[in-house]
Amino acid sequence: MNRLSLALFATLAACGPATPEIAEPAIDRLAPMTLYPMEDGAQWVYDVDTGGDEPPTLGIFEVVEVAGAQRAIANNRGMNRAGQVTHGEPITYRVGAEGIQHVGGGWVLRAPIEAGAEWEAMGGRTARVTDLDASVEVIAGTYEHCVQIEESGGEDGRVVRTTYCPQVGPVVIESTMETELTMRAVSTRARLRSYAPGGEDF
Repeated sequence: MNRLSLALFATLAACGPATPEIAEPAIDRLAPMTLYPMEDGAQWVYDVDTGGDEPPTLGIFEVVEVAGAQRAIANNRGMNRAGQVTHGEPITYRVGAEGIQHVGGGWVLRAPIEAGAEWEAMGGRTARVTDLDASVEVIAGTYEHCVQIEESGGEDGRVVRTTYCPQVGPVVIESTMETELTMRAVSTRARLRSYAPGGEDF
């Protein structure tokens, strides 16, 4: 074997067989649990604007319990005098292949999430998918490929529009209701300030 052949052999031996690339598992961005990941300890912080002259208030919501297919989310009300975090009354959900459902009735997100899909929501309202590829910019960041859901038709006349973004959850929540007394629309808008999955500090 001449010197050129030896050099070529040494180079090939050093390189070895090509290492196959490991493909990352594809995420179904339209799966209900992708659009609203209720992981244990997850926390969403919102700026809540009620439309008045007062500045926005802070709303903090956390997954406070995970038990099998059930998830409980409650408002974080801060610490008491003993230094313990207190929460409001939790809302319980049931998660599964069909989607995310309020234990008390009505769906939050129901598969399949597709254009024009409808389902029964809370309060007698009907939820409808109005956008499958929305973009939204809030303090927490810019999110793309989000899904917008509009709920309407309930007894109280409330219209709720929620923008869910993959692997984050509700980023913008808008609620509008016309009061019978004044015939004026009362609106509330919550915009995501930060999101911490799995109990990470925000």
